[in-house]
Amino acid sequence: MNTLSLQDMAPGFADPTAQSQIVFRSALDAMARPGTPIYLTAASLVSAPAPHSAAAASLLLALLDQDCTLWLSPTLAAGPAAAWLRFHTGCQLEEDCSKADFVWAASIAELPPLKRLKQGSAEYPDQSTSCVIDVNGWRAAGVSDAEAVSLRGPGVRDVLTLSVDGMDASFVQQHRAMQEHAPCGIDIFFCAGDALMGFPRSVRLGSGTESPACT
Repeated sequence: MNTLSLQDMAPGFADPTAQSQIVFRSALDAMARPGTPIYLTAASLVSAPAPHSAAAASLLLALLDQDCTLWLSPTLAAGPAAAWLRFHTGCQLEEDCSKADFVWAASIAELPPLKRLKQGSAEYPDQSTSCVIDVNGWRAAGVSDAEAVSLRGPGVRDVLTLSVDGMDASFVQQHRAMQEHAPCGIDIFFCAGDALMGFPRSVRLGSGTESPACT
């Protein structure tokens, strides 16, 4: 973890209560509308530790506190993100991803296998890891697009098809395997620029022209 002097520390929320509430409501909206980009207002954003998205940094400021444990992917762990989040939220850094309440990954490629993360239990499904993943972006995609991922489930009208930077068939397979243990599972936020997109554990994924598995 890099150490930063107070002079070098990037600022957090100017109004922590108001800004964190705005971001938290946006996060709930993202989870209620899977696969739909939710844009954070300029007033709620912070400057992220370079080169990561403002949406991811703002989201983590809103979600973390001194009782939370956080695992950072290698790129993030090697930069100023750890010191910045520790300073502004008091969160505890965790080197073992299987014990972390939150994971921040610099890309899907740096995300640990989903099966290694906390899945919760039948009695306490909420005691699972939440993931925040930086991506270069996403786009609408046709069903014939080889890079397309289709979404079905609560919050999705019929089917939604899109392409997310770095998401491939392997990720889809991991996500399906996770859902075999519903209601346990992991909630995921993809972040790019000033926008975030929710993939709650309840969403069902299919890759390419394949239909998502029914549950």
